[in-house]
Amino acid sequence: MSEPPKASQNEYWSVDSQPAKLSGRVPLWKAPAVLATFTALGALSLIVLQNDALLGSFFTANDWVFAPVPGQHFIAIRHFLLAFFVSFGVFANGSAIVRLKFIADLVVSFLAICLAIDLFSVFLWQAFDVPISLRNLQIATGLIGFAIFSARLYTWGEMPAPVHMAVTPAHPLRSFGRFWVLVALAGILSWWVNQLDLQTVFWLRGRALLGGLGPGVFLFLPSFFFMMYLLAVWDRRKEKYARDFAPDVTIVIPAHNEEYIIAATLQAIDKAAARYSGQVTVYVVNNNSIDGTFDVANTTFDRFEHAKGVVINEPRPGKAHALNTGFAAVTTGLVIRIDADTQIDPDSLRFALRHFTDPHLGCLGGVPNTRGRSFFERARLAEVLINHGYYAIANTAIDGQVAIPGMFAVYHSDLVRKLGGFAFGLNGEDSDMSMRIGELGYRIQVDPQVRYESEVPATYAHMREQRMRWFRSAFHITARCREATEFRNPSLRGWLVLPIMLLNTAVRTMGIPLVIFGLIELLEPFDTGPRPLWTAVAAVILGAPTLVALGAIIINKTPRAILCLPEYTVFRMMRAYFTLESMLSIKLSGRKQKSPIQLPELEQITLPLALEPDTSEAKGPASV
Repeated sequence: MSEPPKASQNEYWSVDSQPAKLSGRVPLWKAPAVLATFTALGALSLIVLQNDALLGSFFTANDWVFAPVPGQHFIAIRHFLLAFFVSFGVFANGSAIVRLKFIADLVVSFLAICLAIDLFSVFLWQAFDVPISLRNLQIATGLIGFAIFSARLYTWGEMPAPVHMAVTPAHPLRSFGRFWVLVALAGILSWWVNQLDLQTVFWLRGRALLGGLGPGVFLFLPSFFFMMYLLAVWDRRKEKYARDFAPDVTIVIPAHNEEYIIAATLQAIDKAAARYSGQVTVYVVNNNSIDGTFDVANTTFDRFEHAKGVVINEPRPGKAHALNTGFAAVTTGLVIRIDADTQIDPDSLRFALRHFTDPHLGCLGGVPNTRGRSFFERARLAEVLINHGYYAIANTAIDGQVAIPGMFAVYHSDLVRKLGGFAFGLNGEDSDMSMRIGELGYRIQVDPQVRYESEVPATYAHMREQRMRWFRSAFHITARCREATEFRNPSLRGWLVLPIMLLNTAVRTMGIPLVIFGLIELLEPFDTGPRPLWTAVAAVILGAPTLVALGAIIINKTPRAILCLPEYTVFRMMRAYFTLESMLSIKLSGRKQKSPIQLPELEQITLPLALEPDTSEAKGPASV
């Protein structure tokens, strides 16, 4: 593989970075202001409740718990959530009136649900002698608080218009059945381990890997995903594909100011074409570039030995416009989308395309790789092995995978055209496409043998732009695919996966505030009864994700990534900070949800003869 430059030297900010109608730029001071306000408000609320005799007599749990519930808890989670709701709302992206209404909606909704849960808990205790401990009550209301935040931000925020979708998942009963069986098994396993007096558990808790709230809480998700991964691997054993299946394929590369790296990307494709016996045609769609992208791509095509290529100009700025122009010109049945900064491995084409002997496979992706030349690259190496090499594969066990990243994605070209092409004016056009293909009943799959190297931002500013864009996409995809979430459509992705994505975004948004609040409660002046153990606070930073990362690294047979775990741990907190900034960028309006729109099919276009790649020479046998 050619040696690409270490990092982008061009202007990484583009029209796709910040969809103007849906979000706005976030000044660097805004997230620190949220954290400072939260720290002051959280500490003050604890002092008031602790020292006010009237409040203390009513809220005996030293938290906003409305009824006497037996037991103790380690963190005043309702204090935390209410302080965060107010602090976030003060600095959210909207007018003063809208922000006040947003805060009121969050606070009133959460307190009303807390009151209802507390009264119901007392009813169960008094009527049926079924006490619910305060600790379990706090865990439950904490999850509800995260869910309320994501739901209200989704409702109040400006979101893309939904599209009419054909929601016909292939095996909905199997997907839901597998999901709930695995949930039950993970719950039973976590409960069982929690009852055991295991020395290993005490060792892990003492090092903040399982926290201080009991191993059952922290073991549930890791055990759930591990069982899903095993089930996915079992399913893959039944997959059949022909190793000599090599249909002609077109590769579409949207390129905006990619002079510095496009040659390396194209050279890697030509090397992969040498090991692939089908004809490979490459379209570089020059998207409003002002550098030498056009000339460099043409020069590189002239040196091609195994593939054919052509440069197409698309003057409208925006990656979706470039993609749609390229896909509209495709004449092959299969098409691959590759980002301009992505260099594929020599075997990626033949490994990827062999799967498409299965007509029910709609979209396929691979696993990125990095060289570990910088802090961000080392952290990214661990991250991709977890997200792409583990979680994405596990999700296929329940047909629950949503996103196949546009770095490398294989599609049926007629499916993309049928669905109207890629969406402009939102974040996550790649996830939107793979999600809608999956909802048509096609399988979405990841092959860990399909590897590629995609550029990792080298600067803080570039990483911030990338992650804010990525983290907003969970909300944008949920809004665009709203019909999949409706009760009339039996969609596991719509009913469960998309809401869980929003919930996970809310948890990550509050990651740093949660650490701050735990540290506040550890201080002597803020005595609220039992204090959180330092391991419980540290577990937010370390915790089960560290164990999951270690397991994913071992599964993917990449031992060098173990050395990247310290960088990955630090980077996880950076991701939490970027998520907070990303949520602050969402424009609040409170407008009613838009009506679904009907997308026309993407029309086929014919390239001018002067632009068509020369395919007159028959390609010789693949060299392996």
